[in-house]
Amino acid sequence: MEHFRTRMARTEVSEICELLFRTAAEGLVVVDGSGIIMLLNPRMHELFGYAADELEGSPIEVLIPDAARNRHRTQRSAYQSHPEKRPMGIGRELFGRRKDGSVFPVEVSLNHFELDGQRYVMGLVSDVTLRKQAEDELYRMNAELEQRVADRTRELEAASQSVAEALEKERELNALKSRFLSMASHEFRTPLATIMGSVDLIARYAEGPATDKVERHVVRIRNKVRELTGILNDFLSLDKLEQGRTTVNPTPFDIVHLCIDLLEELRPMARPGQELMFDHEGGPSQLQQDRQMLSNVVRNLVTNAIKYSPEGAPIHLVTRCMDDVLHLEVRDRGMGIPAEDQEHLFERFFRAGNVVNVQGTGLGLNIVRKYLELMKGDIRFHSRVGEGTTFTVTLPAHLEPPSNPDEAPLA
Repeated sequence: MEHFRTRMARTEVSEICELLFRTAAEGLVVVDGSGIIMLLNPRMHELFGYAADELEGSPIEVLIPDAARNRHRTQRSAYQSHPEKRPMGIGRELFGRRKDGSVFPVEVSLNHFELDGQRYVMGLVSDVTLRKQAEDELYRMNAELEQRVADRTRELEAASQSVAEALEKERELNALKSRFLSMASHEFRTPLATIMGSVDLIARYAEGPATDKVERHVVRIRNKVRELTGILNDFLSLDKLEQGRTTVNPTPFDIVHLCIDLLEELRPMARPGQELMFDHEGGPSQLQQDRQMLSNVVRNLVTNAIKYSPEGAPIHLVTRCMDDVLHLEVRDRGMGIPAEDQEHLFERFFRAGNVVNVQGTGLGLNIVRKYLELMKGDIRFHSRVGEGTTFTVTLPAHLEPPSNPDEAPLA
């Protein structure tokens, strides 16, 4: 450092100033009070494309684009009247004009000084082409982003409107469906009840050598009436479940008595040689659950086992209670469920590919799962084609009633 100071002391100040002027990385230009260029550094020649001796003595406007020259003269005169150190063109875009006529963006800072009673102005000129390009690209990207946001907003508003309209239509369709199901249930139940009553009378009063044939037809009619009643019940149950109008009503009952009564009810539906068997393997048999829902679950599983099993194939219903959990199994030796269909088994209206010739709606297992969800239970199955199917149900043996009195079950 001391060596540098000593060397500076021996160097003329003018030489140092000239060195700084000529090696500056930005363009430097000095003009007199009339705007005539008095001095330029090499960088100014490089920026504007002029040779070393071409610009001195020329008006500064030669470096201004044609369209801005008159305005620049006015601004230069105003600056001479009130000179100050400041950036030039704040809030405006400034451009320089090269010798070849091309225009490029610049940034200019001004300062003034006096020498021998004459005022001079020195300008620091920077080429901001790269920065301007970056800014323009940023503005373009922002504008593009804003346009995308605007387009997306319009799309979302349109989609929202479409969704709202679709929801309104769905509500209307659901209301229409509920009214239809209610009407259909009432209109179908009355003639079905009449048919069943007449069949019972025919069976009671039929006499003579054709009694066996009459009884055979009576049984067939009864079974078909039960099937139609079951279809109606499935549609009504699904509608209530989807409308959220089904709630659990836990009451005490005996699972053994429930299963025995159900099997006796379903035994007339069994094919020739099909034996319906029941075992309670252990644990208490007294439960507190929704008796009606559990009856519907067992009835559906046993009915399916009957429908999809051949003549002479036994069907087992097994229950056991362990650790306050009821385990219930329905096992058959029927046709089984193809592996590719198993993941869809609990979907509405789904039917496996190998049961198309067996009557059904494809709603039963979907309803079963919904009932079990309400009872805090679960259902699983294991099946192989040609070897049969086992459904396993687990649910709490004791379910507390709803705490809210408004949650009373619907009849």
